[in-house]
Amino acid sequence: MRNKFSKFTKITKKLILYSLIVIIANSLIASGIFVVLSRKAYVNAYKEDLARRADNIAQGIAKNMDILVSREEAVLGHRRKGAGRNRPNEMRMAPRFLNWMDQVLGGKLWLIYKTDKVFQRGNPDLQLSYEDLSEHEKVAIDQAFEGKTVTTESFDNIFEEGTLSAVAPLKDTDGAIYGAILLHENIALARGFIDSAFHILLISVLFGIFIALILVVFFVQKFIRPINRIDTVAKVMIGGDYRVKTHVVQDDEIGDLARNMDELAVRLEKSRQESENLDRMRNDFISNMSHELKTPVTIMKASLEGLVSGIIPVTEIGDYHRLLYEEISVLERLVMDLMELNAVKNRNFPMNFQEEDLISILKDAARSQRVLAGEKGIEMVLDIEDPYHMVDCDYTRMRQMFITVINNGVKYSEPGEPVIIREFKDEGPVKKVKIQVINKGKAIKPEERDHLFESFYRARDTPEKGFGLGLAIAKEIADRHAIALHVLTGSEGETVFEFVI
Repeated sequence: MRNKFSKFTKITKKLILYSLIVIIANSLIASGIFVVLSRKAYVNAYKEDLARRADNIAQGIAKNMDILVSREEAVLGHRRKGAGRNRPNEMRMAPRFLNWMDQVLGGKLWLIYKTDKVFQRGNPDLQLSYEDLSEHEKVAIDQAFEGKTVTTESFDNIFEEGTLSAVAPLKDTDGAIYGAILLHENIALARGFIDSAFHILLISVLFGIFIALILVVFFVQKFIRPINRIDTVAKVMIGGDYRVKTHVVQDDEIGDLARNMDELAVRLEKSRQESENLDRMRNDFISNMSHELKTPVTIMKASLEGLVSGIIPVTEIGDYHRLLYEEISVLERLVMDLMELNAVKNRNFPMNFQEEDLISILKDAARSQRVLAGEKGIEMVLDIEDPYHMVDCDYTRMRQMFITVINNGVKYSEPGEPVIIREFKDEGPVKKVKIQVINKGKAIKPEERDHLFESFYRARDTPEKGFGLGLAIAKEIADRHAIALHVLTGSEGETVFEFVI
């Protein structure tokens, strides 16, 4: 049991200890209150019964006094009656009747007369005088002489300890009080019964505490089990594994904690994946930058070495100058695109937001790409539903975003296939304006679609030149304007860039 208890967690031990303290304290308090109140109720009931019995005996004696008095007392009473003096209160009960009642009641009955205040009992050897009584006992006798029936424990110095006494008035046929009876009972047996009941109750309490200990251990373990599970999950998460679950389903505070832990694990796993993606994108960025810079830098270095060494014929020097200029222009465009991407990614970079007409911006962007479309024999089709739509935006950045996407559609369209620019309202619970740039060309693979808006990403088999920064810049501009930009596949295999405003 000790080894098993030592395996419990600290909180389990505390819960068991606190529960036992509450159970033991409650048991002791409840038992003590029960014993005290039971003893008091039992003694009060015994007093009422003893007083009732004393009254009944006193009434029985008063009703049958003519039979119970001795012959001498009867003759004396008759003479006094004949003399004009009726003094029934001076008649005494015949010793044989008193002795009989004393035997029936087990020596518990005493009679005391108001005139001489002498106690009468069946056994003449047992003498008791009013003057031998204590003050409390005299008060009880005097109250009986006044017509009151009282119970008291004051006579335990005369009788045996633990005696309960009842004093009731004796009345004649006219209702006059001429004495009292004293009836006493030893209630030690009753108190012994109470003590026995207390011992039984104590044993029951101890047995109940033992049963309660078993139940407390069981329920505490059941209560602690989900907490231990949450603790285990937390330790696994500290180790870096965020895919773990608590599998705790409860409709209480522990269940709420478990759900929060599961949600935390999901978010941490998502953050870990995003961090890995950022690391991968950073590595890809550095790799792509190195790749994009390597070619122009190599060409420029070789050209300059030839010019510096003088091995380039004079007739070809102009061609080398033009080559250097073109490569420097490529580097300049790369640097400008990188600066542009960094600017729109920076949330602190200011944009000039004003209320502008979205339709005018879209038409302006489409108009700027007509020359490129005409060179490839591509028709640009405008399918615009609204004459105007006012939005709060940065005109230059919004135009740049549309130009980038339309330019991408023109470059990747098959010759002779139109590029369709649609604008319409989506009638739903929340009214939205949608703009779609649709082109028909080589289909985008599903695995490539998720990477189109990443920096330096370009399809491996694309023939078009570029750095893969245009769509990344367009996506950042859309995010800054709270515009959803995503890629869809049309019903006939078209590529659809959709703006949801």
